Amino acid sequence: IIAATGSPFTHCGVVFKQDGRWMVIEAVQPVSVATLEDFMARGRKEAFSARRLKTAISPDAYRKAREWAAAQVGRDYDVRFGWDDKKLYCSELVWKIYQQAGIELCPPRRFRDYDLQRPEVKKMIEQRYGGMDRLPMNEKVVAPSDLAASKLLMEVPRKKK
Repeated sequence: IIAATGSPFTHCGVVFKQDGRWMVIEAVQPVSVATLEDFMARGRKEAFSARRLKTAISPDAYRKAREWAAAQVGRDYDVRFGWDDKKLYCSELVWKIYQQAGIELCPPRRFRDYDLQRPEVKKMIEQRYGGMDRLPMNEKVVAPSDLAASKLLMEVPRKKK
């Protein structure tokens, strides 16, 4: 992901409060909910960033998004980054949760829009697709860096300990 996007962001999820605790829904194998502490412990601290909408959404939009998100728990992780809902990858899950609230965080891109010529990217394509000629170049896709760059989001300042 780093090689294809040029960004340090490789994973993402949606943070929410449940029973007084901060939780994260994320697409791993399978889509699941983790505590924010566990989510952060698995990542690189220097690449962690929290973002939120600049503008609040209606309670109805929030409810729709949360209900759809909850229904995805248990769904398989999509190692091939397909855009259908049979399996989900992390940034697709986040994008589609917001879509349920009527928000398009960013326009989906296509595989061809990323840097696919880097050796490490080619190796992953070979492993997951069987070769560059089998990669669906026009498949919709969204990367964590695309979401992070959304003009609808603002960075949440970190609290100093």
